[in-house]
This record gives sequence, C-alpha cells and structure tokens, in this order.
Amino acid sequence: MLKLMSEQDPGCFGAHYGDARQRFLAGRQRMAPSLVRARQSFTHPLSGPQQEPLCCDVLQLGQRATPQRLLVLVSGTHGVEGFAGSAIQCDCLPLLESVLNANASLGVVMIHAFNPWGFAWLRRYDHEGIDLNRNFVDFALPLPANPDYDRLHARLLAADALTPDTLAQLYPDMDLATFTAAVTGGQYRHRDGLFYGGNGPSWSRTILEEITAAPAFARAERIAVIDLHTGLGPYGYGEVINDHPVHSDGFRRALDWYGDNARSTELGESVSSRKQGLLDYHWHDVIQSRGCFVTLEFGSFDSRRLLTALINEQVLHNRLSESGTVRDIDDETIQALKRFFCPDERSWQQQVLFRGRQVTDLALRGLLA
Repeated sequence: MLKLMSEQDPGCFGAHYGDARQRFLAGRQRMAPSLVRARQSFTHPLSGPQQEPLCCDVLQLGQRATPQRLLVLVSGTHGVEGFAGSAIQCDCLPLLESVLNANASLGVVMIHAFNPWGFAWLRRYDHEGIDLNRNFVDFALPLPANPDYDRLHARLLAADALTPDTLAQLYPDMDLATFTAAVTGGQYRHRDGLFYGGNGPSWSRTILEEITAAPAFARAERIAVIDLHTGLGPYGYGEVINDHPVHSDGFRRALDWYGDNARSTELGESVSSRKQGLLDYHWHDVIQSRGCFVTLEFGSFDSRRLLTALINEQVLHNRLSESGTVRDIDDETIQALKRFFCPDERSWQQQVLFRGRQVTDLALRGLLA
C-alpha cells in the first residue's frame, strides 16, 4: 500500500498559510493528469495578512469520477492547526499515485485549509470567532447551554499575561479537569469567548455541505474520512479518535480498520471527550453505514500550556478588535499559539509525517479489503 519508509521531506511543513498552500498546489500539479478528477478553490470573503486570497482547496484524485471506495483527508479545521495537516497531505500526495493507479475502485479527496482564515491569521477559530468543531448543531433548535462556561467567561477575559504556573488562579473553586471541561465544551452565548459555536452555519460549514453533496460522496460504497488535528495528547503521538456512538456501524468499522489505534470518546479512552457540534456529526450523516470518520490528533504540550495559550490569544484578539487594530501575526502571543499547535522541532515533524502515512495506510487497507 503506501510506502511508509519513503524518504520524508520536512519541507512539507509550510512557514505560513501562503507557503503551505503553494506546497499543496505544487504537489497537485505533480500528480499524473490522468488521476486528477476535480479541482476546486472556494475563496474566502476576506484576505490574509499579506492581502493574499484565502482558499479552501479541494482535490479529487482517482481513475473514476465516482469511485466505489473513497478516502478523505481534511486539514485546517482549527486554522492554526493546519500546518501539520497540510504537511501530511503534501507528504501523502506522491505516495498515493501508485496506489490509485493500481486500484481503479479507489478515489481520494483532499480538503486543504478547511478554515483558511484561521490558518492564515494563526487563530484556532474562523473570522467570526467560530470554532468549526462546535458549529455543527441544528440552529433551528434551542442552542446547547454551558452554564459552567458562563460563570467563567468574564474571569477568563480579564486574565492578564497568564502562564501555566498562574493559570490556577482562574479556577480556585474547582480542579483542572472540571475547568478544562467547562472551557472547552463549547458555548453559544459569548461571541468574544472561547470555543464559541456561532449562532448559525459558518462559511466553512456551508462549503463542506456543498463539497459533500457531490456525486462522489453519494455513490461511494465505502468512505473513510480522516480529520487532521494537533494539540492533545503525548508529544508527537497521533491518536485515532473514534467519536461514533458505541455499537453503531461507524464505531465497529473504526475498530475493524484501525484496530486498537482507535480510541473511543464515548468510552472515555481518548485524549478528547464527546462534545456537541463537532464536524464529526456531519460526516456521520454523510457516511451512514458505509464507513467511518476519525480524527487523527497529534499531541504537543500539556493541557495547562494549551489553555494558557488559548486564553492569552483570545484576550489579545478581543483587545485588537475593540481598538480596531490589525492583527500582527508576529506578535509573541500569537506565535506562542502557533508553537503550541505546530512545534518547530524536527523530531515532532518526523513523527507527524510517519504517523500520518501509517494511519492513511490503515484507512486504505480497510477501504480496499
């Protein structure tokens, strides 16, 4: 299947969004034209730090426009996390060519920079402050409540120059696990707050709904989706997160294809926990009983550092918004966020690329079995 031991190119990691996009587009250009079925670029209404256009790029590969087996790789759901996901896509592109040539039933779709604004401006959220992984709820129904976050909101935004050692001052009446769950669970009341799910479908969500309405998704007999993320878990390790309900077809399929790599949020096995509004649930609806969706989550640093970086960046973002000041992506607070989600360290990048190949290979073997 994939040549797991092929030489790695650390240049797959872009220095910034524009660089990452150019590397992805260059990799696309190098693919055999006979395998390129479709190319789309959804242009965001806003521009990047250098006034560059921001795009969610979609590439479909394979011998057929409507393959029986479909692998989907998604990067940049959480903007600033897109560097690792983009690198995995660029690394896998040339390795997939021989697999596609040998398997006429196989197709591959790559969704690059699902949240291009967050990727370019080094935010986890989109241009409206929306966390895309809390945005997939039914907005016609009453929105989920998070009273624990409501009680913390003002305290979080009043924080000043937090460090991991001073973070505990924000939760004197609870433990770290309870505080983390309250902050990260998602909330729909405070647009200027953390993990905001929005009050309607985001730009990226509408794009995804258009992408997945294509015939390739409707006609595929088996579908494997891997959403690429960073930030949770041991340094450099990529955990396969299975959010399918226990006993569902998707849950069983994830265990069949990924084995004990697949860790269930519902069973409490995963570094993540089950939440409302996840992108996962859109994919569950698309896939039905035809396959499974997993998140491949690469760890970096500990949860105190994660929360510190996110809170400091949110406070800075609100201050800039209130004053009308343009965001400077070289600001130390913003660069600290980037370093958390994409450590500029060779061994971490090597682990990410190899594990990305490994999990992609498992998905291909499951699809083609």
